[in-house]
Amino acid sequence: HDGRVLFEILTEGALPDSLRDHRVTLARLAAAYKQINAPLGKLGLRTLTGISTQALKGDHTAYAALEDKIVDLTERRNEIALKMITILENASFHGQEINEEEAEHLIEQTEDLLESIE
Repeated sequence: HDGRVLFEILTEGALPDSLRDHRVTLARLAAAYKQINAPLGKLGLRTLTGISTQALKGDHTAYAALEDKIVDLTERRNEIALKMITILENASFHGQEINEEEAEHLIEQTEDLLESIE
């Protein structure tokens, strides 16, 4: 599935401790996840407007290089997104406390990924 619990709109009392105790960090993690996972998130838009436009302007060699870049971005995105959704789902459905450092690191990796295509 591609969804997640929209805990940001739930009242405090409706949340398990694992979400309530880390609500700010999890909200930041969820926002970062959306930016790299949603078709109209920053990653999707930057890839469409940046890399796709460059591909139309270049020759075969340039196109091949851009295609390699898209493969690399996709692999990096998939790795980050999988870790993010695992944290979000474990906190939401299994009551698992999160590792704040790991969540912050994933947010930083997301920012680095997005900056790599500016």
